[in-house]
Amino acid sequence: MKITRAMLLLTAALVSTTAWSASWFFDMGTADSKVWDGATRITKDTVYSEDLGYGFESIEGIADQVLVWEEMGSRRGSPAPPDMWSNAITEDSLVGDAPSAFLVDLPDGEYSVYMLAGSSDRSRYQYWDFDVAIPDATDRVQAQGGCHFTPLRMRANVTGGKLRIDLRPHSKWTINCVLIYDDGDAERVASEIIAPLEEWTFFLPPEQQANWALEPVATDDAEMTLSEADVARGFVVFSRPWSEVVYPTTTPRPEEMAPELRIFATPGEYEPLTVAVHLLQDVGDVSVTASDIGPIASEAVDVRHVRYMRARPNYTVQGRYRIVPDVLEPMYMFHDRARYNPAAPVGLTEGTTHRFWLTVQVPEDAAPGTYEGSIQVAAAGGDATVPIKLRVLPIELKQDPDKIFGIYYRDPLDYSTRAKDDASREFFVRQAAMQREDMVAHGTRNLVGNAWVREANEDGEFEPDWELLAMQMEWAERYGFTPPYAMHINTSGVYRKYMDGKSYGSHTADAEIPPPEFAAEMTAMVKLIEEERIRRGWPTFLYYPVDEPGRHEKSVEFMRITLQAIRDAGAPTYITADPSHEQFAPLMPVVNVWCCQPFTPDREAVLADMAARDVQYWCYPNHIAGENDHTPVAGARMTYGFGFWRSGFVTLVPWIYSYSRGDHFNYLTSSTMDFMNRQEPDGTPMPVALWEAYREGYDDHRYIYTLETLIEQANAQGGAAKRAASEAQEALDFAWDSIKVQEKYKYDGLWAHADFDVYRWIIAEQILKLQEAI
Repeated sequence: MKITRAMLLLTAALVSTTAWSASWFFDMGTADSKVWDGATRITKDTVYSEDLGYGFESIEGIADQVLVWEEMGSRRGSPAPPDMWSNAITEDSLVGDAPSAFLVDLPDGEYSVYMLAGSSDRSRYQYWDFDVAIPDATDRVQAQGGCHFTPLRMRANVTGGKLRIDLRPHSKWTINCVLIYDDGDAERVASEIIAPLEEWTFFLPPEQQANWALEPVATDDAEMTLSEADVARGFVVFSRPWSEVVYPTTTPRPEEMAPELRIFATPGEYEPLTVAVHLLQDVGDVSVTASDIGPIASEAVDVRHVRYMRARPNYTVQGRYRIVPDVLEPMYMFHDRARYNPAAPVGLTEGTTHRFWLTVQVPEDAAPGTYEGSIQVAAAGGDATVPIKLRVLPIELKQDPDKIFGIYYRDPLDYSTRAKDDASREFFVRQAAMQREDMVAHGTRNLVGNAWVREANEDGEFEPDWELLAMQMEWAERYGFTPPYAMHINTSGVYRKYMDGKSYGSHTADAEIPPPEFAAEMTAMVKLIEEERIRRGWPTFLYYPVDEPGRHEKSVEFMRITLQAIRDAGAPTYITADPSHEQFAPLMPVVNVWCCQPFTPDREAVLADMAARDVQYWCYPNHIAGENDHTPVAGARMTYGFGFWRSGFVTLVPWIYSYSRGDHFNYLTSSTMDFMNRQEPDGTPMPVALWEAYREGYDDHRYIYTLETLIEQANAQGGAAKRAASEAQEALDFAWDSIKVQEKYKYDGLWAHADFDVYRWIIAEQILKLQEAI
């Protein structure tokens, strides 16, 4: 091997105090941006030479990127964190859209290679997708957008005096640093470089950590009676109802240990199962697998780990956080925590509890009956078996056609039209399809959309582009979604046009009364959209001009003018406001859909108003959508099922399917916290516990409606069927009367967690009896 003078100087400069230990650390970025202490700067112009001993084989097509995030931002005039806290490594990167190779001269031998890949630019419409290849190993980086990073750990066997790192883009590649070290230097590199870098990148920099206080969560500390088997294997398995939150400090109650899981479901229905593992000693890993469960094959059981997250008590709170269970991560991510959760707030350490969430779907053709299976939990010290009993019921659940389960949504189809490369465009289209499939699987079949049209030009003409909206409407039909659809429109653009560029502010805080030309253009715009909707045969749109308008006098009058302008176009209106507030009384004649955050007004008022005139009541229950808190799981189930049934409202449409700013898995950066569903690197939806609770509430509602339908049929049939219907109605009335009616179902005033399935079983049992009677 030819060793150049430059290589010897480089090695001498970077080797540690031990003669047999060495590391090579390269910080990719611009010539002027910061460099991590001890690292060598690599720019887009660093081309390999024997004298230099490192660099790119070719610099063609390589660009640089830098964006520094070191200062607090603001939210509505108050200080707020930036989308990320950058450091010398993460503030900049090198980027390429063509294959490249980074070369380093090294003595032959075995090395560890650590890389960090990401962009400090928001890069909202970019999907990074590339392979990293070294001798005998290839890894793939996939990530949407910027402000979050992927760590890579690889092993390389260097021969011939040179390490070659190939970067092979499917869309583009982005690299922040390359760190190469031998085994003799591994401990120092891990503690002095990688650990502080990852703590800063995936949690917070040390000085910012001091600004956040960890709020402890109170749990019931049950006294455990351990068996010899428990002690020998180093963990205890227990189970609680899935809607009851399990924290890292939760310990099992005596009656929860050595559990047997029992569930019932209908063909096609999904059902959750959970087991919790309380560790009696540190472990390296935990595996959880399921056997066949009757007609459900083992490979069809979706096994996930409930990831603990540092989460704010409210999505706008600053300086306070708790450690809460939230994301249901696939097991490959749980097993590779160094890659997917490098700054995890809870490890697999003695005294901690980890929960595993299994979802089963009964096949559509499953025969009724009782089936058995098991869950196997294993760690280095041994394993434990949890038996399962599944009863498949001969029931076909029905959905109430007069009820809609919808959701607010940031549609990746919109992103696909703004992406700059084919691979990114294809990703966003694929992501949009996967998310819609996920919605359908959770009972969600309505989206809040966007019928945006730019304000009229100087000649008073609009220049609409219907391509995106046409695709969204075609997909809505493809996935069996249910109209009508609330549609955002470009009220803000038209307002600024006639108000000298001024905004009406967040929630119309700064609204003034616009001139008559504003209303005339709003009417013309809506007429244009309506004409196109009718021409293409699209379903009904509900025109949604402003989100959550304020209640001050000018705001209300501005909204009255805007809503009247929509009505003058012959179109229905939609407003996110509560008519119980007397300030909104002037809007009553011009609103077709009131979308209220809680279940207010009450049932009697809602039903009376809907019977008296052309108006509907929808609800966007943000209190169980993660915006305020990530843990009201039982409240989410009650809201979607029994509470919705009791409310009189016709639609549930929470905000939002997924909300992210900056790093999708760091809830302490950005002015507002991330919440609801996450995603795997390839865009596959990754649920949170609240999302699963929505589905269980939706199923509760289907059980209720199925029984109501059978009661009606049995009463019409008469005789023995009518007598059975009377008994069924008593059971339904019992459930109805057991509900403590609330505007917001969250924690208090709910049934015991296990009782939700008791009430469902009471209804299911009556369905079975009525089916037999009819």
